[in-house]
Amino acid sequence: MNTKKKIIVPCSGIGKGFGSVTREATALITDRLHPDRYRTVCLPLFVIGDEEAVRLVRESEVVTIDGCPKRCATVGVREAGGAPVMEIMVPKVLAENPTHKPGSVLDIGEGGRLLANDIAGRILQLEEKE
Repeated sequence: MNTKKKIIVPCSGIGKGFGSVTREATALITDRLHPDRYRTVCLPLFVIGDEEAVRLVRESEVVTIDGCPKRCATVGVREAGGAPVMEIMVPKVLAENPTHKPGSVLDIGEGGRLLANDIAGRILQLEEKE
């Protein structure tokens, strides 16, 4: 198994419920479940060309989580020279689990937390395939 930390890049989605879900899913893995194997990089950092952030997305296995069809996380990683090993679209995950609908941007509620768990599960399945 690869011992190098994988990078998760959630969309910024400020003011949007799905953006809050992307960040919750990321924190679930990077802060609680597997901080030893995953970390996150702030999307705006590599968009503005921060050298360390750009280096990380170029040299690491990256998972992107996007909240809308603009796909800012995926586009940003690609524009920085990275190649995501997995791209997750929150609306597609929700379509498969329609009862896991998030609440508001300020409180994603139980449905949003379940959706974040669904997303985290997909990311962790990637590791099982290695």
